[in-house]
Amino acid sequence: MHRPTGETPNESVSRRSFLKSGMVAATAAVMTSGTAVAGQPPADLQSEDDQLTPLRRAPTTLIIDALSRLGHDRTKLAMSQDVRPMIPSRGTAVGPAVITKYEPSRAATTTDDIREYVFRPVDDAPKGAMWVTAAGTEEILSMFGDVIVLACRELGLSGLVTDGGCRDIEGIEEVGLPVYARGICLYGPGNVIRPVASDVPIICGGIEIRPGDMVAADINGVMAFPSEAVPDVIAQMAELEEKEARSRALIEQGKGLVDGYLF
Repeated sequence: MHRPTGETPNESVSRRSFLKSGMVAATAAVMTSGTAVAGQPPADLQSEDDQLTPLRRAPTTLIIDALSRLGHDRTKLAMSQDVRPMIPSRGTAVGPAVITKYEPSRAATTTDDIREYVFRPVDDAPKGAMWVTAAGTEEILSMFGDVIVLACRELGLSGLVTDGGCRDIEGIEEVGLPVYARGICLYGPGNVIRPVASDVPIICGGIEIRPGDMVAADINGVMAFPSEAVPDVIAQMAELEEKEARSRALIEQGKGLVDGYLF
């Protein structure tokens, strides 16, 4: 079976134990990149997927803590807790956002709408991208099934996120690509909503996401942040991980929280 994105070969080893080994080299590599365009991943991140490895090896909790220390509002980064993993997966799915936007509509969705705003963004997505679909409704409808998830895997995407629903769960699990949604529904959008745009800013799961924003998702939840913050996030994560390692060592030596937990 296809190994889910972000899963380490040795499943008995914590992701956090990998952070230190690759963090310094990855930080140096990202720090030497050129100036990023707002809302778009730096050019080196588009071509050097390995530079996102520290993020894939880190839980979203560590990523969002790093962003908080950098002054970002964490409440604007984390999606609603209703958006959750639809299949078991390990590790963190991370990549620049590729976007599809739906809106309420009584008009029938045309094949041209689907090709332009659903299929084309997936086909044109850079390797490692996260496809984010804003359903535009509180009603849970299936935005995709296992065939589309299979296409995303074969095209090299890291995962799919929607604040709508999905279906074909057993098929999706066989495909193995991480999928995050609000629920499961037997049927698609019908005449309730239709795709109206792609690669535009959206509100999905309660947060704003721009094309190219970095999206990270794991068992803890889904979040997004400006891609230009990646170098600083990786550096801050290294500091946080070092402090956590020292706390663990002190606690394992018998220290209580007062003396062992380092802020």
